[in-house]
Amino acid sequence: MSTSETQELRSADIVDSSWHGIAAPESGDELLGATLNQTYVVERVLGEGGMGRVYLARHTRIQQKRVAVKVLHPKFADSLQVQARFQREAEAAAAIAHPNVVTVLDIDATSRGLPYLVCEYLEGMDLSEYLREGRRLDVGPALAITRQLCRGVGAAHQRGVVHRDLKPANVFLVGNLAPELPERWLAKILDFGLSRFDATDEKDALTKTGLIMGTPSYMAPEQAQGRRVDQRADIYGLGAILYRMLTGRAPFEEDSPHATILAVMNSEPARPRALVPSIPPHLELVMERAMARDPQQRFADMAAFEQALDAVAAVSVPAPSHARAAASPPRARGGLHRSAEFDADIRSARPRLLLYSLAAVVLSIAAATLAISGIELASGHTFERVELYLSMLGIIGSSLTPTVLWVLRVRSRIWDNSSRVLAALGQLRAAVLGGIVTYGLLLLGFNVLDSFVVRLLERPEVRPVDVRWAGWNLILPAIAFTAAGALGWRRRLLERPASWARSLSRGCVGGVALAISAGLFCVGWWWRLKLGAH
Repeated sequence: MSTSETQELRSADIVDSSWHGIAAPESGDELLGATLNQTYVVERVLGEGGMGRVYLARHTRIQQKRVAVKVLHPKFADSLQVQARFQREAEAAAAIAHPNVVTVLDIDATSRGLPYLVCEYLEGMDLSEYLREGRRLDVGPALAITRQLCRGVGAAHQRGVVHRDLKPANVFLVGNLAPELPERWLAKILDFGLSRFDATDEKDALTKTGLIMGTPSYMAPEQAQGRRVDQRADIYGLGAILYRMLTGRAPFEEDSPHATILAVMNSEPARPRALVPSIPPHLELVMERAMARDPQQRFADMAAFEQALDAVAAVSVPAPSHARAAASPPRARGGLHRSAEFDADIRSARPRLLLYSLAAVVLSIAAATLAISGIELASGHTFERVELYLSMLGIIGSSLTPTVLWVLRVRSRIWDNSSRVLAALGQLRAAVLGGIVTYGLLLLGFNVLDSFVVRLLERPEVRPVDVRWAGWNLILPAIAFTAAGALGWRRRLLERPASWARSLSRGCVGGVALAISAGLFCVGWWWRLKLGAH
């Protein structure tokens, strides 16, 4: 969906199936005291949202068993689409048997024909309530919750269910919520009203492309654009929940849903460590990967996401005393040492990116000035001093435009995202070092040929390369630039998921670079022989 189309959306086009809200007034509620399906006696209202009310009910035959009953609002009694979505939630949640997913026990309709859903009753609070008014969590509790959610959402994905509306209001915290005991926290995923089964028909109206469904502050960019989504949208949503828990704010908080959707599609959230410097750099990198704008750059699945969080928790979260006593000190120290090195790499990534950028500019200018002697040889004209000054100014001036464009790109799209900084650093480092090494190896090889091989063979048909020949000052930088570009591009391809297409692309880039370099060398050799013949 284009930006202009998004700006024309009405608020009703943004579908939010939340059942959460302030407690509803109980006076005049005909369901209070009623018995549903001869099994559930409705006792009181737990809450109300845009879709309906949630009641606490007691089982008629098992007195100690209490359940939560979600009843659709009467205003949706004639809406087939909303009722279908209600049925979808029951089917999706019932298909998943996991401790971190709310259990659906039954589904039926009231005497007035309003559908209701019977779920396990949970005592505690939802995550949005716990985080109210900018409250945030420490790394330990936040990781404990997120890892549980990874397992719950992963179980849904294994059943072919994509939630599509992960947010703090749809995460319920059960049990002892003491901050010092995060391992005792139990998180459960609620509200599968916007879920989609992978086997659903593409023509299903509930998942029709172009309809924005979900909560703008936590939805993935492709979801905000109205495109069909897969399990990677849930990875983004879970990353956004982790962002909220650690920073105390949602990734995007604009003045209206429309502005929020535009921000999701076109902007990056504020860098987590810029908001909370105590967040470990490694954890920031994990969050940024989970919330990558390109779905292909996110974790492949929830298992990979959880594995990355496990690695962070192993070195960033203090273990309980009994676990610390049982741990192997050398192994623990080794893990901490490796984590400290990795965090140091992340912290130094931005200065190193600037350093390599400066090196790339300086080397490019140096190569261009070196090529002047080759240009003189090719043109047959020797530059005067004034012409050399003008050429130097022209080289420096022409390098300003790409340098400014690169700086603007780094500032607007890379600088505030550690994963992008590391990716850009890897590409630039591969290009700079590749160019330097290629040029150095060529010079070394030429000297070996002239100083040893030619003298060893002592044959008239074996001509020296003559590394001091001015033509090589034009050819060798061109070969070095070709190698730099190829190595930088191959490094960029590593950011894509492993596949045969990636391997083929890297092979093609390397093959083309070798062909161009060989062609340039042959042109230089032919040129050298031609001039030598004269």
